[in-house]
Amino acid sequence: MLTTTRPIRSQKTGIVLPRQGTFVSAIENLGRQLILVNFGSIGLEYLFPNEILAQSPGFEDILAVPC
Repeated sequence: MLTTTRPIRSQKTGIVLPRQGTFVSAIENLGRQLILVNFGSIGLEYLFPNEILAQSPGFEDILAVPC
């Protein structure tokens, strides 16, 4: 389970995302790390690592590994 650090508006729908979601995967794109988060009925959204707080054990380890 992940929590966002602040309210975030979806790039796809314009809806403010729920504060909690589930980690799906981490990728690197153009030198930036992106975290794919499942927000349930709202859908999947990519967030930057500084926009989320880890609440699951081992999540920080996932972010430390280069994609």
